[in-house]
Amino acid sequence: MAKLINCHFPSEEIVAICDNRQKALKEAGNLVPSAILYSDFEAMLRVSEMEALLVETPAPMHGEFSIRAIEKGIHVLCDVPAVNDIQEAQRLWQAAGKTKRIFMLQSTTNFFGYVQKLEELYKRGKLGKPYCIESEYIHDLTELFGETPWREGYESIRYCTHSLGPVMKILKEPFREVVGFDTGSHVYNDPVHHDAMTAIFRTSSGVVMKLLVSFINHCPVHGHRFRVFGTKGYFERTMDYSGENSGKTYWYSTDNSAEKQFLDLEVGEAMPENQGRLDIGNHGGANFELLKSFFHAIYIGGPSPVGIKEALEMTLPGIYAAESACKNNAKLTIKYPWEI
Repeated sequence: MAKLINCHFPSEEIVAICDNRQKALKEAGNLVPSAILYSDFEAMLRVSEMEALLVETPAPMHGEFSIRAIEKGIHVLCDVPAVNDIQEAQRLWQAAGKTKRIFMLQSTTNFFGYVQKLEELYKRGKLGKPYCIESEYIHDLTELFGETPWREGYESIRYCTHSLGPVMKILKEPFREVVGFDTGSHVYNDPVHHDAMTAIFRTSSGVVMKLLVSFINHCPVHGHRFRVFGTKGYFERTMDYSGENSGKTYWYSTDNSAEKQFLDLEVGEAMPENQGRLDIGNHGGANFELLKSFFHAIYIGGPSPVGIKEALEMTLPGIYAAESACKNNAKLTIKYPWEI
């Protein structure tokens, strides 16, 4: 991200970097020599003149760092998920409500090309009303356990924002009920592991979504898969099985007799305007779009395209799903801070 900011946002300046790992902090300092380096977050908040903060801590710490920055009057771009528990969600919501500072969730999938196409088809009425959705996020992350030990015991269904973010762009209503399931550990037979977790979500209007998230598996590729069943059409994004961005995006519509065919939309991860410009960041240029949208929201005074309400609607369902799995798959009602 530092390199991306330096290369493509010349009006922005990285003034401070904080990391309690001395090796990582030194490497960051070499990348941005002008930045002041801190090993203590509170000291950075107290001394630095920064206006905005990028939160890239281990996932369980995102909410706490965001809350402390917002309370100091600092804009926040936070990696996913937004919070680690229900109480933290309430605190973040309250903190954000007391300031005009921008909070934005760094949900890269919201800016994928095929997600933009899904939203476009929905807005044009080419899908009708979605009534059933399936999504998967499959990625064997075991090689990262040593470098990022917080991942090893992390319940994968909590990392649901990559899947729920795109879905929320077409649902326009939050999920209200959830039942979660945990396979436990089969790959390495270690009780701390959660090889794969699934959840069934339902909205007030009866839309059902099935989500599978697995970070410990023998699948040779990784990626996202979506299937959207609508009253007027069908949308599907397949997994990338070759490592060459070969995933396919399909659409079938019954809205017009001339369109009654299964169409390959020929759009992938990269947004159309970023095709051929993948030097501007990872994820097909999604990182670039995130930063551009964040800075623009600050300049014009908002709103954030993935603001605090959207962030919690994308995060809390996974927290409740994990709780459901722990409670013998009990059906739980999802409650949001603005309703409590």
